[in-house]
Amino acid sequence: MSGPERRNRANGAEVRDWLDEVWGRTQAAVVLEGGDFAGPLAERRICGEVFDSEDVAELRALTTTGEFIDDICRCHGSMTIALLDTEGEFIGSGSVHGLTDVSWERGRFRNNLEVADPERLIAFLEGLGIRMR
Repeated sequence: MSGPERRNRANGAEVRDWLDEVWGRTQAAVVLEGGDFAGPLAERRICGEVFDSEDVAELRALTTTGEFIDDICRCHGSMTIALLDTEGEFIGSGSVHGLTDVSWERGRFRNNLEVADPERLIAFLEGLGIRMR
């Protein structure tokens, strides 16, 4: 990959720096219907909520541990994990692609994370009442 497409892609270290910063301010998360391009976050149906600090920490680990693939999935994703600050404002989001990837701020970073433990992520989301399979 070269040219403009490569210049618009953040490397894994840049995305990890952003993830550390935004997750450090995260107090809760919601799982929203639809992936990328499904409309404004505030207008989407909530499929699951994560408020307990231990569950927030687990979701963080499940969606930030793994390897960046230096590419993006061509689908729009099935759902979005939106992060909320202490004021309940959206501070970041990542769309779930297939059963293995999370694309954090896809339009900004253009670099999917292949999660380290996709089965555990699926089980976590299913525990929220979200049908993944």
